[in-house]
Parts: sequence; structure tokens; C-alpha cells
Amino acid sequence: MPRAWVRFAFDQFYNRFAFTYDAVSAAVSRGEWRAWTRAALPFVHGARVLEIAFGTGNLHLDLYAAGYTPVGIDLSPYMLALTQKKLRARHLTPRLARADVCALPFPSDFFSTLVMTFPPGFIFNPAARREMHRVLEPRGRLVWVDAAELDAENVWGRFINRAFQITGTGAAPAARAQLLQTTFDATRWSWRVEMARARTSRVQVTIAEKK
Repeated sequence: MPRAWVRFAFDQFYNRFAFTYDAVSAAVSRGEWRAWTRAALPFVHGARVLEIAFGTGNLHLDLYAAGYTPVGIDLSPYMLALTQKKLRARHLTPRLARADVCALPFPSDFFSTLVMTFPPGFIFNPAARREMHRVLEPRGRLVWVDAAELDAENVWGRFINRAFQITGTGAAPAARAQLLQTTFDATRWSWRVEMARARTSRVQVTIAEKK
């Protein structure tokens, strides 16, 4: 299947079929998806936390459980509605907005941590990176979870790993390091990569700090 068609299908999945997202992501990850997103938590710090592209809100709930009161943005009205419903069901007041990462509706030097898990390709958009850099306080950090890899002991694991690569959410560590080198301007960011191990998989956590 051409890559453009895969990305189109993923876009539909994230929007019109958002109600299936939790079930499908759990199935394709062999139940590891929540462990992957939670890999961000040890690297979150500070009082003001923004989750970019919060999706169905599961990490948002985990941030609340960890003692944070996060703010969230997402472009999908479907994801916004789902997450608002989840938070209200737990008697939490949503602090969510439908917004574009290339035009964040927040003041400069405001957030201690930005967190995003399996984001679309906007991380590679210079305008998005400028906005993320702008809203972070000095020494604030961007925590980016991506590039999951299932233990490929069977055909299903190998198939899903290949699908992750096609959609841009997976890459071998060496290729990932080269990609990050070109993504983060060394005069504006310092960065490192941590590997988080789940039950039958691993996922990469990139921590980029604003200089």
C-alpha cells in the first residue's frame, strides 16, 4: 500500500474513527500502548505541563494521577470530545483546547514540560519546533515518546514494526539518532534518548531541553 494511503488511513482513524483508537492501539501493540505512553512520566518535571496531541486522553489521566494538572491541545475535534468526556467522568475539569502546534495560544517561556506521544509528523515542521521552543521556559524540556518496537519473534510483530516505520512512528536507533541530529538545532536544544522497556517491547523517549 502506498505510504500516502497509509497516512490518509491513519488520519481518518485519528479523526472520524477516534472512538476506536484505544481498542485498535491496544490490539496492534499487543497490549503495550499504555505502557509506551507512560514511559514519558519519569521525565516530566515542573508545575506547568502541556500535552501536545493528547488523543484519547489516557496520558492526560496518568498525568493527573501523578500529581500534575496538565493543559492539552489537539487539532482533532473528535479527540477533544472523547478526552473531555473521560476527564468529566472522573470529576476532573478539562483544560483542553483545539489548537495548532504551529500557533500555540500560550505566552512565551511558560511551560516547564511539553509532552507528546506518537505525534504526527509536525515534530519535523520547523514552525512547530519554533513554537514549542518559544513556550518552554529556559531549561524546560520536550518529552517525546515514539519509535516503539515489538519483540519480533513472530510474523505479527514484524508486520507491526514495519507498519510503524511506514507511518513514521518507528525507526532503528541509529537512523533515529541521525534524524534527531537534523531535527534539533544544537544552538537551541540539547537532547538525549532513553530506551524504556515494556513487557514484550521497547520504546524510545527523547528528552530535548531548551537552552
